[in-house]
Parts: sequence; structure tokens; C-alpha cells
Amino acid sequence: MLILAATPIGNIEDASPRLRRVLAEADAVFAEDTRHARKLLTRLEIDRPTASFHDHSGESGLHGIGKLLDEGRTVVYISDAGMPGINDPGYELVRLARDRDAEVDVIPGPCAAINALVLSGLPTHHFCFLGFFPTTVEKRAAMIERLRLLNMTAVFFEGPSRIVHALEWLSETIPQTQIAVCRELTKRHQQVLCGTPGEVREALEMVKGEFCLVIGPVRESSNNADIGSRYKALLDRGESPTRAVKQLSKELRLPKREVYAMVHDIYKNDDSS
Repeated sequence: MLILAATPIGNIEDASPRLRRVLAEADAVFAEDTRHARKLLTRLEIDRPTASFHDHSGESGLHGIGKLLDEGRTVVYISDAGMPGINDPGYELVRLARDRDAEVDVIPGPCAAINALVLSGLPTHHFCFLGFFPTTVEKRAAMIERLRLLNMTAVFFEGPSRIVHALEWLSETIPQTQIAVCRELTKRHQQVLCGTPGEVREALEMVKGEFCLVIGPVRESSNNADIGSRYKALLDRGESPTRAVKQLSKELRLPKREVYAMVHDIYKNDDSS
């Protein structure tokens, strides 16, 4: 039997009694990084060895685990933190177990991407996780175009050495899009910053720890004057004010109340002049 077990992403109190029992009773425990695993087991007061399995383990690593599964042993796999199988080679073990008709189970628990998504306050009915934020301008540009098409919230991991550069790039590329940066999730100094990329960059003072970057549905760059001219054009075509706001909301991927507020401000300023 193969068990993928979620482990705390910062707060050891998130370790469930079931996790403790499974780790203590398993025939073998494999970890993405045995150093992290050793610290976790020590804090859980579990004294047992662990073996490594990671992206570079290759066929020899799979063969060893496959042999244990063939013998009917219970094998537990944990990642550095959080839910294994997400952004790590856990999925390879699931396929290995399926190929050998071995039972597969998951011990549910913490997941940094889901924590960040919920904390962001951004739309969650449709979302995607895209791993680490791209490092090159070309890949970033392609990613933004992909997000425009998907029209959904996206979650990324990012490191402390690159988060500022990422925010500055987003400020130039999608300045109106709502985002969130979540730092040190579940830990004592957890921090969640929400707003436009520029607002979040200005508010981010501590660049330490692990980061999750959440990007809301990508908005087209439109200023109030542009929205006003497009609104007037729709009225000139015979659309009612309500239908014109609804159409602009759809085209710009903005909430209707936000479009209405922009249009109201424009006409209010025109009346005052």
C-alpha cells in the first residue's frame, strides 16, 4: 500500500493524530528531503529512519519502492512540507502503485497553495496552480496570455530572492489586476498582502521566508477615460445604461459594480465642470 501523507507547512500543531500513527506504523517512509523529514519526525517524537525519493531518484528509486509494494509493504511518502504529489514527484509513485495494483491512499492535511488561495479573497470557483512563477520575460509574457484566456485565479510559489522582481514586473504588465502575496503561511509571522501589484509591492517590507503569489483573473489595462468613451459608444448604439455596463464588465473582466462606479465618476466630473 502507498500512502501520500500531508505534513505541516509551518505550524507543527497541524499534524493530525492520523499522520503520527501512519508515520509510526509504516513499513517504510520515503521523503523528498530526509533532512526535513528527520526534523519533522523528531518533533513528532517518532524514532525511525527515512529514505529519499525526489525528482532525480530515477528508475533505481522507483524500482526499490516498487519492490516494497510488490511485497505488500506499507510505504509512506512525504514532501518537504504540505501535500505530496503537488509540484513534486509524488505522482510518479501513484502511477507506480497503480501499475502494480497496489492500494493508494492520501492522508489529508495542509497545502500552501490552497491556504493562499483562500486567504487571497480572490475568486475560487475556477482556479489553477502553476508551480513556481516563471523566471524569464518570455515565459512570463506567455503565462500572462495564458491567464487571459483561462480567466481564472492562478496560484504560484515564489522564493524570497525573486518576489520583489516578480511584483515589479506584474506592476508594469497587469497593473490593474488584483493579486495577493502570502508569506510564512501557518507560522507565527504569517503575512497576507492584497491589492494591485504596485500596492502589494509598496506594502511588502519583509522579504524573508516562503511565498505564495496569487493572481486574480487578469484584467485588460483600461483607464477611466477609455471606459467612458466605450460606455458612450454603447449608448450611441442604442444600448441601455444597464446593458452597457454589463457589456463592459464582460469585456474588461471587471465587476459590474466597479464599472458602474467608474462611469458614475466620469459623468459626475462632467456635470461639475
